[in-house]
Amino acid sequence: MESCLCISLVVICMMITLPAVRAACLFPSYYDGSWYHRESGSDTNLIISSSRGTWDTNRECYQLYMHPKTIAGGEGQNATLLLKRINANCYICMDVIYRSIYIMQYRRSECITRPDINLCPGMTRLPEHNEVVTMFKQVSPSMDCIASFEGLYQFTYEINEKGGGICNNSESILEACQTPGSPNYDNKDFTMKYRDCPDIQSSFRQTIRYKCMGTWVATMNNSTYTFVGLVHDETGVVQDKYKCLMTLRDQHSEDNTIRWGLSRFGDCRNLKSLEQSPIRIVLRRVAPKTSFMTPKCTLPRNITGNWFTQGIQFASDVWINDTHIHYKTMISQFEYEETWFSCQANLGTRYLMAKVVVGRCEISFVCFDLVPRHDGIVRYRVGRSTKLPFLLDERARDKEFLSDSFRETCSWQWLTFSRENVNWKYEVLVQNPPSPVICPIGGRYSFRQFSNDFFQLYDTRIRGMTLSPRNQINCLLNVSEFKSCDGDLSKLEIDASYCETVDYRGRPIGEYDEPDHILTCAGYWLEDMKSYLITYDEEDAISKFRCWVYERISWTDIAMSRSETARCPKNQNSRSYEIDGARLYLQLTETERLFDDCPPRFDSGIVTNAKPRSLYVLNSGSDYLNARGLWTIALLAVLCLYDIIFTKQHFLNNEI
Repeated sequence: MESCLCISLVVICMMITLPAVRAACLFPSYYDGSWYHRESGSDTNLIISSSRGTWDTNRECYQLYMHPKTIAGGEGQNATLLLKRINANCYICMDVIYRSIYIMQYRRSECITRPDINLCPGMTRLPEHNEVVTMFKQVSPSMDCIASFEGLYQFTYEINEKGGGICNNSESILEACQTPGSPNYDNKDFTMKYRDCPDIQSSFRQTIRYKCMGTWVATMNNSTYTFVGLVHDETGVVQDKYKCLMTLRDQHSEDNTIRWGLSRFGDCRNLKSLEQSPIRIVLRRVAPKTSFMTPKCTLPRNITGNWFTQGIQFASDVWINDTHIHYKTMISQFEYEETWFSCQANLGTRYLMAKVVVGRCEISFVCFDLVPRHDGIVRYRVGRSTKLPFLLDERARDKEFLSDSFRETCSWQWLTFSRENVNWKYEVLVQNPPSPVICPIGGRYSFRQFSNDFFQLYDTRIRGMTLSPRNQINCLLNVSEFKSCDGDLSKLEIDASYCETVDYRGRPIGEYDEPDHILTCAGYWLEDMKSYLITYDEEDAISKFRCWVYERISWTDIAMSRSETARCPKNQNSRSYEIDGARLYLQLTETERLFDDCPPRFDSGIVTNAKPRSLYVLNSGSDYLNARGLWTIALLAVLCLYDIIFTKQHFLNNEI
C-alpha cells in the first residue's frame, strides 16, 4: 500500500514539473506549405502538412511543445518538436523559431532512440542565430517593408570576391517609395539599382526588385541586430532568389549613414557581423530629384546667413541664401534630418516654397510667412504642406499651376493647422552666432529666484584663477546682482552672491568679484502684448540660446521668466516657473548705488527698428486743434514764458 502511494506521488510530481505537451501532434496552420532552405551548401525544398502532421515525406510529428510567446499578442510561437522517422526507430528533436508567416528557422538534432521530448535541448534553451537554418515559404509574400526601408538612399557596395573593392557610384540607388498609380505594392517591396564602377572588377549593373518576407531581431556577441528576409521573384536561379539582410540596431554614424550586410544566398548564418558579411552595403540618404528645386523667386536679402531655431521637440541649424532654405535638425546625438526649401512664388510676406526631405520620397509645397527682420531675429510661421500631384512634369508646364498652388497653400486660413486655432505665435530664427544688440533691460538690480527645480537656479560659478592674488576681504553683505551697465550694453551680468560691502568712500571693496553668468542679448520684440528676449550664453550646458518673457511691474521692479530652451511656450508669462518649458522666474529690484554709474533703462520692444517721435493728441474732437493750431499754441506758450522771465528780471533790477 505504501509503495503504491509513493509511486502515485512521483507520477503527480512529474506531471507538475514537466512542461505541457500537446496530446494531438498537429502543427500550427502557418507551418503548412512548401519551404525552401539551404543546408550544407545545397538547395532543398521541404513540404509540411499541418493537417496530417508530416514534416516532409519521411517524418511525422510524435510530440509537440509550444513555447510561451515572447511578445503578447504576437502571431506565432516558437516550438520544440519530436519527429519520428517513418518505418524506423529514430526520433529527431527539432527546434522551430517563428520569424514571420513566411520565414521560420530550425535546429535539428541527430537520431535518438528514446521517444521523450524532454530530452530535446530546446526544452531548456532555444538555439542562437548561428545554430539555425532559415526556411523561406515558397509563395509570393505580402508583407509591409516600411519597418525596414522607406525613402531614397544612395549606396556603396563591396563584394568578397574578385579582389573586392568598394563601388561608389552616385547612380546606385535604393528606392522604397510609394508612387501613386504604380502597378506594384510599393509599401511591400523596394528597388535596388546596382551600378558598376570601372575600377572595381566585382561590381555589376542590375536592377533588382525585392519583396519583404519578414523582419526579426537577434543577439550575437552581446550586440543586437535586425534581420530582414527578402525574395527576388523575377529571377530564375533558385539560390539567388532568397536573401538575408542584417544591420546593427541603434548604430550611430557621424555622417548619418546606415550599414547593412547582405548574404549571397538564402542562408542567414553567414551573416556573423557587418564587417564579415559577404556583401557590405552603406546607405546614404538622398533627396528626390525634382524640377521644383529650381527657384523662381528670391527671399529677402537681409535674412541670408546662418540661423538657429528651436522647435517643439528638436532644434535646427538653418542656412539661408537668396533662393533656398536648408534645415539641419538633430534627431539624436548622432542622427540628423535635412530639409530643403526652394522659393517658387511670393506675395508680400508670404513665400510659396517647394519642400523635400533628404531620404524621403515626398515632394510638397509649404508657405512661409516671414516678418521683416529686426536685429538678429526673424519671426516666421509655416503653414500646412500640400503634396504635389502625380505626373509633376505635365502639371509643371501649366502656367497657372504655381498661381493656383499659391492661392491654396498660402491662404491665411492654411497657415494655421486648425481654423479654430487662433492662439498661435510666431516661430523665431536667431542669428547664429548672434550679433549683439543693446539689451532692453539696463541698470543694477538685486533679484529673487523662484523655481521648482534646484538645477534651474543661478548659482556661484568658479571661473578659475584671477590675474592677481585675491586679498583677504571681510565681506559684510552678500547680495544677488543682475546688471547691464555702460561698459557693455549688450551684456547681462548675473551674480548669485555679490559682495556689496563698500569702503569709507562708498567704493565697492569686492574688486575681484566676477559675474557667474554673462548673457549676450541677441534680440527682443513685442508680440501679443508680451515682451520677449533671446539671450546667448556659450557656457550654458542645456541650451546656449534662451528665451525670456519680461515685464515692468513697477517703477523699480521687473519680472522675468526664462524658458528651458530658445522657445518660449505660448502660455508663458513674465512670472511663469511652474509650467512645461519654463522653470525659472526672476524678480528684479533696482539697487543702483552712488558710484555704480549704471543708469536704469527699459524697452518693451514695441518698435525695434526705429523710434519715431509720437505726438499724442488729446480732445481730438476740437476743430481748432489741427496742425496749424498746435503750432500757434506752442508759439504763444514760448512768448508767455519769455514775457514772464523778462518781467521777473526787470522787477529784480528795480529792487536792486
